[in-house]
Amino acid sequence: MNAALTDLPPASEAAPAKPTPWWLWPHVLSLEAPLVAVLWQRALAHAHGIRLTPLLDVGLALACWLIYVIDRTLDTFGAKNVVELDARHAFYHRYRRVLMFGVIPPALTLLAWMAFFVIPEGVLWQAVGLSLLVALYLASWSAQGSRISRDVFIAIAGLGGIMLISHMPLPAGFRFTLSLLVLAVMVLSFLRQLDIRMGNVLPKELAAALLFAMGCTTSTRFLSMPETIYEPILEALLLALLFACNLHGISTRERNNATGHKALVIGTLLFTLAVLWLIEFGVLEHVLRGPAQAVLGALVLHTLAQRAGKHVSLDAHRVLVDLALILPLPLAWL
Repeated sequence: MNAALTDLPPASEAAPAKPTPWWLWPHVLSLEAPLVAVLWQRALAHAHGIRLTPLLDVGLALACWLIYVIDRTLDTFGAKNVVELDARHAFYHRYRRVLMFGVIPPALTLLAWMAFFVIPEGVLWQAVGLSLLVALYLASWSAQGSRISRDVFIAIAGLGGIMLISHMPLPAGFRFTLSLLVLAVMVLSFLRQLDIRMGNVLPKELAAALLFAMGCTTSTRFLSMPETIYEPILEALLLALLFACNLHGISTRERNNATGHKALVIGTLLFTLAVLWLIEFGVLEHVLRGPAQAVLGALVLHTLAQRAGKHVSLDAHRVLVDLALILPLPLAWL
């Protein structure tokens, strides 16, 4: 689930045709992120004791895949040279016209049909709110263009989104949280356009991880009908921190700069242990136990994958850290 987060390296005009190993194709085709999202959604559903229809998995997988495809395709428009592009971006650069005009429009149409005729209304409205944040994310971090046009788009999308959220048939606490997130993304995006360093405020890895976690928890957040908003927020934060470790770990490996990664992993570990401790003493609901145990196992595997990443290729490292996200999921059933 890593490809939406790294900047494109500079290179020359034409990318050489390099053979792609079979085990890398799921990553090149952006299939790893939908797989991670669906498996985590299933694990969360089991932890909450709810049953999800297979179509909810299909909808989440399609939405996640589309976001990654659009993000990677937009990334290629900022590449002046393409010889040194990694396998995933070289693929999207080569086929971006086919993707933009032949793949993305029908996929969006199918997703819209599912949203209106298949997905439960409560899940739909939460997904609509999340899609507003995704649009702002893509406009701020991926879409290319002039600053003025980008600022106008972000302002219109943000303010229109807040107005839409205020009329959504959602709990007041969730509407308030969504509105705050939209405002935060707008402010940080404008700061970025003013050349204020975003890396120290909201790194792209953390923004993407938060959106990914909110997507994974959308169905269970609605169908489990929590009495308070605190457990859903904690659950989303657990996943967001784990996914941030995944994405930041890949970024540090690509840039050969591990600054801050150990602190992020240790902070996530301490937060996870604190959640487990609060569950043990009855402060938090027991439904968080399974997800927290899976996050803890994933952190251990992530640390091992980071160490192994020094001795394997960059592509192999990406695959290892993604596997670290899903191999511990059986712990959610304990």
